[in-house]
Amino acid sequence: MAGQKKEVRPGVWKLRVSAGKDPVSGKYVYVSKTIHGGPRIADKELAKLVASAHGSAVSITVEALIEEVFARVSLAPTTLRNYRGAAANHVFPALGGLSIEKLTARHLDNLYGDLLDRGVGIPTIRYAHALISRSLSQAVKWDWLHRNVAMQASPPPPRRTIASAPSPEELAKILSGAFKRSPQMAAVFALAAVTGARRGELIALRWSDFKPESRELAISKSVCYTPRDGVFVKTTKTDSVHRIAVDDVIESLLISQMDELKTHVELGFELALDPYLFPGDPGGFMPLHPDTPSKFFRKICDSLGLPYHLHQLRHFTATELIGAGYDPRTVGSRLGHTDSSMILKVYAHALEARDRSASEYLGKLVAIPRQLGNAPKLDS
Repeated sequence: MAGQKKEVRPGVWKLRVSAGKDPVSGKYVYVSKTIHGGPRIADKELAKLVASAHGSAVSITVEALIEEVFARVSLAPTTLRNYRGAAANHVFPALGGLSIEKLTARHLDNLYGDLLDRGVGIPTIRYAHALISRSLSQAVKWDWLHRNVAMQASPPPPRRTIASAPSPEELAKILSGAFKRSPQMAAVFALAAVTGARRGELIALRWSDFKPESRELAISKSVCYTPRDGVFVKTTKTDSVHRIAVDDVIESLLISQMDELKTHVELGFELALDPYLFPGDPGGFMPLHPDTPSKFFRKICDSLGLPYHLHQLRHFTATELIGAGYDPRTVGSRLGHTDSSMILKVYAHALEARDRSASEYLGKLVAIPRQLGNAPKLDS
């Protein structure tokens, strides 16, 4: 990075140094300075200007960086929608015009503190932090920055929540109420409870995903909806395929749905080559809208005075399996988690209850001498 100097009038020098291309506009950025003195002073100041301009090609703002990430980085539709909401409502108004070079962890902590003072929920603040951190990490990958200052910021810690789920008795009431209004919805709910699959994964299932010879159900797709794109099918949340063992209950659920769709052919409807198990049309060409089972489940629960939503059937699967003694790895595999540590975090309460049960079981096996069992308790 050489630099130029020009004496515009006696004793007055114009210094100019190229700082490289702006990463967004592609135009060259120049740093200029006017100084007074002789040639030696001009050379000395030019050297300083060259040193200060080195690595300062990035003039991109926080808002411009995030928009670049939105445009160039592949994000799940729901993640993108939530990120855009966090950006428009919280990040851009406070930090959008700030250069990413000047952004500090203090800026971020001030933002998070201000949002807390305004009553913004912790999950929303953490979503904003995740967006900023992800964008700055991308800027580092693009060589626009040397480090991600979000790593030194302190967003509010997540609140520990207990994953509640309906009891088996409550689930029976829900399925019975759903079946009276819509056998198809009852089948969706029942399959959700016995597989632990997500809503979008269930309604993305096709006939070919059921493997009767190996008694397996392959979950590889998910149905999503965004206002901009409408209903569409994508890969699962983990971008992987997981297979669930099929027992007699699941098999009867699947076959009943297939048989129901076959009756539509007798009524004159054309059948798709590989129909959806839970179609949104008589021929199985289209999946259900993702909001349909969620709203229907909420309506049934409201009629029964129960405080549950559809995703809690996934919690039902996990808590019942853990309660029955199945290990976190097995439970995580059924739910499609690639990391079983998620089970340890989300369902810690169920594991603690299982540990208490184990303690009581072991206590019955170990014959403690009566004198030891009657020993006085230690002072706390």
